[in-house]
Amino acid sequence: MDAAEWEDLYRDVQGPEPEPVVTGFNANIDRIIPVTASLLSSLDTEAGPGFAVLRDRLLHSMRYCTADELFIGSREGFSRFLGFFADQGSRTLGGQAAIAAIQMHRIGMSPVTCVVPSAGPQLQKMLRTAGIRPVSFGPGTAEHPDIVHLILEHRPGLVSPAEGVVPRSNRFIVSPIHDPSAAIVPAGSEGHFLEQVAACSRAFLSGYQYLRTEGDFTAAAGQLRRIRTVHSRMRTHVECVSGLQPEILSLMLRHILPATDSIGLNEHELGMYTRVLGGPERPPSADIAAFAESLVNEAVALARATGATRVHVHTYGYFLAILDPDVTRPERSRDALVFAAREAAAAAGGGEAALSPEGLRAYEHIRSVFGPDEIPGVFRAGERVVVFVPTPIAPHVRRTVGLGDILSSTAFVADPF
Repeated sequence: MDAAEWEDLYRDVQGPEPEPVVTGFNANIDRIIPVTASLLSSLDTEAGPGFAVLRDRLLHSMRYCTADELFIGSREGFSRFLGFFADQGSRTLGGQAAIAAIQMHRIGMSPVTCVVPSAGPQLQKMLRTAGIRPVSFGPGTAEHPDIVHLILEHRPGLVSPAEGVVPRSNRFIVSPIHDPSAAIVPAGSEGHFLEQVAACSRAFLSGYQYLRTEGDFTAAAGQLRRIRTVHSRMRTHVECVSGLQPEILSLMLRHILPATDSIGLNEHELGMYTRVLGGPERPPSADIAAFAESLVNEAVALARATGATRVHVHTYGYFLAILDPDVTRPERSRDALVFAAREAAAAAGGGEAALSPEGLRAYEHIRSVFGPDEIPGVFRAGERVVVFVPTPIAPHVRRTVGLGDILSSTAFVADPF
């Protein structure tokens, strides 16, 4: 398809039919803070000891225009960060489960349940106000403190981008390490929980980065498999995050990802799993065509390694999905990506979005390597189906926080795989 045909598809694509859905488990309150030159300077002169790692990681995120996350292990250490940024930014619902729940509600899914085992009272109130049904567990919500994460949004221009990097807005997250129980429904409450979500055919799940031991991962994987049994059409999706240590990535690969139907991640997160799997180094990002081809090959390798029916990768300018060959109508999976891309562009704001030239060039290269298209945007890579769509980009993006969760959750619930 040429650009005009893609634009027609974007204009005409329809969203999914309403149905009950559930999200879990990573929800919190976000403090959104725009990065400015004075903020960067203050990290040098005013922040005090302990902030050097934050500044170095933030600058790396800005130079490479990529999302990243810094996990703080001690309560006292994170309190210092909260205190430093206390008077900056604004508070909103955050965490993958909450952001996905709000987006699903916005596109008409109903009812939307957000399961947060240790949700605090303010978080539950904010979810209800947004039209979401919160579910938590324990002796009383008053005993669960509200958890705040720091989201540092940065735009091009403050630091020079690394060679070959396409300048774009992105964010850097500073978050406390949650207790592993935040991602596992208590054993005594599991039966009640499964009854509450028995009407749902889609479960968008996150927060597994907080698990630590083999026992944590085994328990969470068992629960994930049981969620898949509550409805004849149930499909589960695990959304990945950045900043994980290799040992946690290995446990994710061993336990969580093989237990789900669908996996969502960006190009940086896909690269982390590729390295753990022993895959080849990716070419420089300046070579758009070779970069896109590598992403397809890496996503196919991840699908094979985990057995997932669906692997969804989102990056600047295009989205792709790797599907099991038994999927009979891949054009509907393509339309789900198109619908999600349109939703994400609208959420980003910043003026009328236009199809990314980089995305269109990447699509043409994928056609030359894996084509011809079986139908527009649908190819074969060995035994796997490849869906590849160029995406619209707004000229002046106003929001980056949660865009990955918005597009990933939208594509997941809209895809009838």
